[in-house]
Amino acid sequence: MRKENSETKKETTIVGIVREIADYRKSYRIGIAVGDEIYAVQPNEEAQNLQYEIGNKVEATGIISQTKDIRRRIEVTGYEVYEMSEDDPEEFDYGLKFNSRPESGD
Repeated sequence: MRKENSETKKETTIVGIVREIADYRKSYRIGIAVGDEIYAVQPNEEAQNLQYEIGNKVEATGIISQTKDIRRRIEVTGYEVYEMSEDDPEEFDYGLKFNSRPESGD
């Protein structure tokens, strides 16, 4: 008999920026960038709606899982869009430093 881990089925809320991310299996996917982490949004009705929120800050609720190659995914069950604020630099530079070169110590 297989024992299910109830912790993996628990809904969690994350806050981040909706981004379009590259995926070698599809032309594009939606992700939610939270700091330096990105959560790939699993396809469902809410994910389709999130396509219209690219670049916006959202509070998303859903079930988080991790792939074998340590990538995080979220199956979004609901979300709320935040108002943009010029005082929050994360909303305008997306707070992401992916693929950036290390700065020199000059």
